[in-house]
Amino acid sequence: MADSLITPEVRGLIGTETSPERNRFPLSDEMAYDLADATEDPNPLYIDKSAAEASRFKGLLCPPLATWKDIAPSIGYFGAGQDSHFDVPLPFNSYGLNGGSDWQFLRPAYVGDWVTRQFRIVDIFEKQGRSGPLVFVVRRETQTNQHGEAISVADRVSIHRSRPPGEEVKAIADAREGLNSVVISPPAPDQTVERTLHAAGIQRKFEDVSVGMALEQVIKGPLTTTHLVRWAAANGNYARIHWDLPFAQVHQGLSNVVVNGSLKNQYLGQLMIKLAGPEGWFKRFYVEHRGMDYPGDVITASGVVTAVREVGGYGHVDCEVNLTNNRGDQTATGSGTVVLPKKGESLPLVWDVED
Repeated sequence: MADSLITPEVRGLIGTETSPERNRFPLSDEMAYDLADATEDPNPLYIDKSAAEASRFKGLLCPPLATWKDIAPSIGYFGAGQDSHFDVPLPFNSYGLNGGSDWQFLRPAYVGDWVTRQFRIVDIFEKQGRSGPLVFVVRRETQTNQHGEAISVADRVSIHRSRPPGEEVKAIADAREGLNSVVISPPAPDQTVERTLHAAGIQRKFEDVSVGMALEQVIKGPLTTTHLVRWAAANGNYARIHWDLPFAQVHQGLSNVVVNGSLKNQYLGQLMIKLAGPEGWFKRFYVEHRGMDYPGDVITASGVVTAVREVGGYGHVDCEVNLTNNRGDQTATGSGTVVLPKKGESLPLVWDVED
């Protein structure tokens, strides 16, 4: 293999764009409900039409981190709905792990909206990881509605790992003796895993928030393989590392199937949306994935206010957030910004892109 995995052909892809792709169906009340159900987030703005229409949004919303659903994706080696990971011709065949994302939410995504998305490759770079060379691909995704208005902009990072020569051959040989043992996740035959629903908190005003204030935690679990499959059904992405144990262990070198990075994003997003409340706005969100969570884990989303500031006359609240599991691992970190109304103030529904 060459000293650098990034060939001139690969580097030449930086700046290229995909053709705009409109989804097969508009956002639906069923999709919004399924997403809320899969993430155990009973936000009335997603599931209660009367409450949503009575709010300042005047209609049902789709959860902002999941406004695109893969419909009938093709089934390939890595699963269904994984095509975007492989449009960069790297000199090895590696699944694109979710390295994190940086979102900007610019306007509400309403039930009934037709969503169009387009990707631009922003950067491709290489780092040396503990297990070998890693290639990072950064794609900017822009989503618009049927009026051509931007709903969100997100810089998404996928990480590709080159497996050492012979590693997969050895793994397949080892598999003949049986897969590595894993902890079987709940529920047991006489057990039902309770739904970890979290009611919305109180509506805070900008004047109510101060630096150092802890956010109300969002706790999920114990997670099961059913949680992972239910999430796949809600957003249409059936990556095999999340449900196919032999594939995860033998072909990707993982100890178990892993909790979706996109599902963990939802839990951290729920933390921020609870802070914003129905009168606030979830404006920006950055997440880096730093470790794996597995079926059987209980994971906790936590955060703290790091800054309060005024921008254009509106009150912005910056937070640091993290995700930890019951094994003591911190598996995701990030930051987010919500805009909270000042007393007597109502916020706009449309926001500009930041640098």
